[in-house]
Amino acid sequence: MRKANVFRHESALPRMSWSPRNLYNLIARSTKPQLVNETTFNKTSMTMYQQRWRSKRLLRGYHGDWIPERRFKRWFLPSSLPSFHPAIAPQLKKLGHDADAKNALDTPTPPVKSLFVRDVERRIDTVVFRCCFAHSVYYARSMVLHGKVTINGTVVKDPGHLLQEGDLISVEPECIPMLNKHVAKRVQADRERLAPKSEPPKETAASEEANPTEEAKSNEASEESTEATTSASETENSSSTETSDSHSESTPSAKSETENNGLPQGVLPFNLPPFAAPFLFIPSYLDVSFRTCSAIYLHHPSLTTQLVRSRDGGNASAKTHSEYQYRTEIPSPYPAGGDMFGLAWELYVRNAPRVRADERRTKLLGRYGRNGFEAARAFEQDRRRVAIRRGWGRKRRISLPASPLKRSATN
Repeated sequence: MRKANVFRHESALPRMSWSPRNLYNLIARSTKPQLVNETTFNKTSMTMYQQRWRSKRLLRGYHGDWIPERRFKRWFLPSSLPSFHPAIAPQLKKLGHDADAKNALDTPTPPVKSLFVRDVERRIDTVVFRCCFAHSVYYARSMVLHGKVTINGTVVKDPGHLLQEGDLISVEPECIPMLNKHVAKRVQADRERLAPKSEPPKETAASEEANPTEEAKSNEASEESTEATTSASETENSSSTETSDSHSESTPSAKSETENNGLPQGVLPFNLPPFAAPFLFIPSYLDVSFRTCSAIYLHHPSLTTQLVRSRDGGNASAKTHSEYQYRTEIPSPYPAGGDMFGLAWELYVRNAPRVRADERRTKLLGRYGRNGFEAARAFEQDRRRVAIRRGWGRKRRISLPASPLKRSATN
């Protein structure tokens, strides 16, 4: 769960938050040599277990630090990782580009191990934060707990609810911090406090000191003119008060527009917190609509492929080489192709519980599922998994009794 000193600069652990202190930790993690060396394991004197433990500590600090470790292992750790193979090489062979197909196959392994945190990105609180509807995942979690988020029109108060492909997520606009009136006033006050104070120009002050007599003359003339106009204005005030009262009653939205910073009625003010620009990005597996404060969960986070072609030289006759690259859809402050994700996955595989996320969900659905067809299918799938694990059908042959027709024929 969230701690009080979660953004301390001594550890410099990045979190899912727009806090300026978290931005400082992100910059320090990539610039300070001491912190940069913690994420590289090329030249180190640590044991393999120490490397795995440090990788797990850094990754879990960003991906689900509010989820207890035991719950993460049991419900959000996948039982296996998918396999990805280049799919463009066969297409290039059909077109006759054999050299490009060989180069496409000779590529580094895809960062599959970064997908072991995929179920954390499927959580509803993480998706609300990724949609930029909350300035931190902790605030997004509180929004879900208070019933301010709906999925397909129904209120869901479980922050650990896993989204399925095609789900529609909606958030109440008044609960979004950027559209909140109180937060807008606070942000405006912070901007005025941080803005440089403007000093009056020196030329005007010098001119006022040089010509004091002209101001006195102008003041005397203005006093004489005001005395002459007061008598005429008093007679007009009695008639104007009636018209002003009727005008104010006919336009009640005038006060609301002035109170809402000149915006029409029903439109909420929009103010971003300071230092929020580096965090304003949306993953490719989400389709967000800021006008309706809703989003569609398109698909589960996965790896994307891209074929990049380059030439040996600048000449047009130079040979072109094609390189097949993988990119992960999981946002992370650490490189997906590095050693950290692999070391953390190895640690979890060795110390994970016997029944992990997907298998445990299937087991509970088969026992306590409400839908009859899905529960029966899950029960049969769980029984088959248990049979394979225990070795049924492999250690001894299953001999079936002969049918009555065969018995009569032998007799």
